[in-house]
Amino acid sequence: MRRLRSNADGEIRLVAELDGRPVGIGALVLATAELRAVYVAPEGARQGCGTALVQEIERIARDGAVARLTLHASLNAEQFYSGLGYGVLERTEVVLRNNQRMAAVAMAKDL
Repeated sequence: MRRLRSNADGEIRLVAELDGRPVGIGALVLATAELRAVYVAPEGARQGCGTALVQEIERIARDGAVARLTLHASLNAEQFYSGLGYGVLERTEVVLRNNQRMAAVAMAKDL
C-alpha cells in the first residue's frame, strides 16, 4: 500500500463507477505521455467504462500539452485500443513488478 501511495511516477489515477460502485481504473503519466493502465472488472465490461476511462485520460493528456500517447497493451487488449484509434508500433514484452515477462503490444495515438 505504501508504494501505491508514494506515486513516484506522478500517475494521474482515475476510477470508473457504475451505480456508485468502482468497476474500473485508469492511469496516465503526463511526464512520459504514457497511458499506463486501464482495467475494468467483469461487472463493468461491455458497458463503456473502459472507453470512458481512455477518453478522459486522452482529455487530461491534451490539457497537459501531450500530443501523442503511448502504451503497452496486453495481447487481449490490443483490439480494444485499436478500436479507439491506437496503432501498433511493435510487438514486444514487458517485465512485470514480480519479474515475470508478459507479451505486449506497444501502441500509440496522436491526440
